[in-house]
Amino acid sequence: MENATKYVLVGIDGTPEGQLALRWAVDAAGRRGLAVRVVRAYLSQVSQWPAIGAEGYIPDPPPVELYQAELDAAVDFVRDRLGYQNGSGWLTQQAAADAILLEGADAELVVVGTRSRNKLSAAILGSVATAVTAKCDRPVVVVRGDRRTGPILVGTDGSADSDEALAFAFDEAERSGTALNVVYCWQPQDRHEAPIESTRHLLRDWLAESLAPYDGKYPSVQVRASVVEGRAASKLTELTAESSLAVVGSRGRGGVAGLLLGSVSQSLLHHADCPVAVVHEPRDDS
Repeated sequence: MENATKYVLVGIDGTPEGQLALRWAVDAAGRRGLAVRVVRAYLSQVSQWPAIGAEGYIPDPPPVELYQAELDAAVDFVRDRLGYQNGSGWLTQQAAADAILLEGADAELVVVGTRSRNKLSAAILGSVATAVTAKCDRPVVVVRGDRRTGPILVGTDGSADSDEALAFAFDEAERSGTALNVVYCWQPQDRHEAPIESTRHLLRDWLAESLAPYDGKYPSVQVRASVVEGRAASKLTELTAESSLAVVGSRGRGGVAGLLLGSVSQSLLHHADCPVAVVHEPRDDS
């Protein structure tokens, strides 16, 4: 490994989705020469239960041995593939999102799982995935569904957030040997055909120029750049059906700094057909 002191952090919870996240994290760490740190968090209802009298119902204590066994199995999985020194774990009694955010502060990449796409999960995307993608300042990958082939999809709009997403997507494409599909979405405001066509050409030229600096840095990456008409959230979600990973910034050009996640990133997290990487603009701590 290039640097075993740096790591990819992954949260597990005993579900199939957690196992998918674990496998994704191991593959990502292997490509980056990093270790993997596994977090298994749990909450005890006993400690939260109010004192309601000796005759009141008290819930059973949590099966800590089961949680420890799940963590041990996950760490063994990491070590079998990356080497003993590159796998570690942490069992902690606290909210999963809090634990992941705490450990994720020092991670290169954070990986969590979420349930399959359906109306229910669209309404209540796992609270862990929601909190972590909104609050973590590291790149966060939310994994769902079976592993698939296809290009990496990245949306760009010229904002600082999307520049960070582009850099992450190019790096991931190079490491994985995957093609890259860069998409700029726009909604024409003028109904006259000539001005719309002129704008379309200008946007294509701008997109090509904005990607030029990446050509020399990532010469092996096969890139397709497209200007697509329509709402970014809808168009990018459609394109995830043929993608292996979707990458977006956390807010984008129309975003408001006070909001934790923008509409495009939220839409993809709820409706995408592939894993989604949400990349935040680095915080200014000055």
